[in-house]
Amino acid sequence: MSTYPLEEVKRGIRAGRYWITRQAGLDAMDLSLDEEDVKDCVLRLEERHFFKTMASTRRAGLSQDVYKCRYCGLPIYTKLQMGREGQAVVISFKRDESA
Repeated sequence: MSTYPLEEVKRGIRAGRYWITRQAGLDAMDLSLDEEDVKDCVLRLEERHFFKTMASTRRAGLSQDVYKCRYCGLPIYTKLQMGREGQAVVISFKRDESA
């Protein structure tokens, strides 16, 4: 079960209350994807794509929800969380090497 309701994350994306970490943006660019693709991918996620929840390695007390899906024909691994101010955060967005 995810820590953050997926619909809450999507609401943040739709409302422009989100940020994409520098590393997630760079990893998306390595896949020839841009910010719009990252947003679109997250908005297409479904509960069935949920993989696991893990503790944040940088911020004690925060968790990150991992989703695995396919986007533009690519296997994607993305970590999402909600920030303390209610914004959606894309922590990681990269090729799923386990697929």
